[in-house]
Amino acid sequence: MVGGSMLQGRPGGTGTIVEVRDAEGLRALVPDWEALAADAAEPNPFYEHWMLLPALRAFGEGESFRCLVAWQDGTLAALLPMRLERRFHGMPLPVLRSWAHRNMLHCMPLVRAKFASKVATALLHSRLAQVLEFDWVPNDGAFFGALVEAVLAGGTPWMVTDAYMRPALVRGRDPRDKFNSNTRNNLRRSEARLRAHGEITPVRLRPGDALQPWTEEFMRLEASGWKGRAGTAIGCREDDRQFFAEVFAEAHRRGRLAITGLDLGGRPLARHVMIDAGEGSFSMKLAYDEAHAAASPGMLAEVDNVRQFMEGDGPRWIDSNTARESQGYGRVWKDARTVQRIAVGIRPAGALAVTLLPLMRLAKHWMRALGARRPRGTQGKSGDAERAPQSGRNDARQPA
Repeated sequence: MVGGSMLQGRPGGTGTIVEVRDAEGLRALVPDWEALAADAAEPNPFYEHWMLLPALRAFGEGESFRCLVAWQDGTLAALLPMRLERRFHGMPLPVLRSWAHRNMLHCMPLVRAKFASKVATALLHSRLAQVLEFDWVPNDGAFFGALVEAVLAGGTPWMVTDAYMRPALVRGRDPRDKFNSNTRNNLRRSEARLRAHGEITPVRLRPGDALQPWTEEFMRLEASGWKGRAGTAIGCREDDRQFFAEVFAEAHRRGRLAITGLDLGGRPLARHVMIDAGEGSFSMKLAYDEAHAAASPGMLAEVDNVRQFMEGDGPRWIDSNTARESQGYGRVWKDARTVQRIAVGIRPAGALAVTLLPLMRLAKHWMRALGARRPRGTQGKSGDAERAPQSGRNDARQPA
């Protein structure tokens, strides 16, 4: 392993890992990076150069940014954007963790399938930090399989520190076939309510279409609803506006931007923005006109998005790119994929921390359970005095 900001030539040898600490160093890799993304075992558009570099500009790379670049005999074998953190699950240990921003929940490294095993082995021998922690990696891919084989072969401590299932859409498995009669009846009633206000028209961005009207319509639609009130709509933050303007334009130029939706009486009713990558696609943004919320326009639009996906050519699957608490897609999409956070201890203190982490979590669980069972009178001399601060903390957690 060697470190530095700029790449000086092509490293030779087997499993050579270079640590790149800024966007300037990454820009020198773009031609090789493009070839790596096209040949990656598993797609991840968020880590392709045309999405990662704008993200670093918009959201800031910071001093903690570290990008691990693996070379195999002069060929770019893998690229793993990471950030250096000083604590590992509360313990004062340096950990390299997947780099992400608030608009992505998919951190699969770009890895060539034929080099996956060598890359995984090189990472375990790199001693870059006490712990490596990979966020939200699917459990059925080449990288996960290679990593598990490497840690088992080397006796390296590792564990899945978190996991959840999120909705996915898979070609050939139409979720509409699984709708029950109640769902079908609700969809018919919702459509009838909307038709009272005008004609419902499916729409889709085409390769030759001008992008600006579509993006402006989407931003107005999103800002008019709860996301605008909560300050999470694209138009509410300059960094989001900068990032999405650049990414949408480049994705459209590459023929990889998909926008579907419904119009009502010639006006935008709902829109769904996705980014294609390899054999798959990733959901980016959703918006619908909340003036018609009683008629479930978001669900109707998603059912039509499913129709367009199943009837057209294109990706084999769509990843919802959603957090575990998100419930929207699950009403329509019936497939799912499991993503997980994986921690590997690659130096002595890190190996011990990963080994002890399940026991520490169990101890915390027992302590919480014991505290919950204690009689209220034993928690302090004055019940009112003890409860008042707790009430204040609860209030502080409520959304503004």
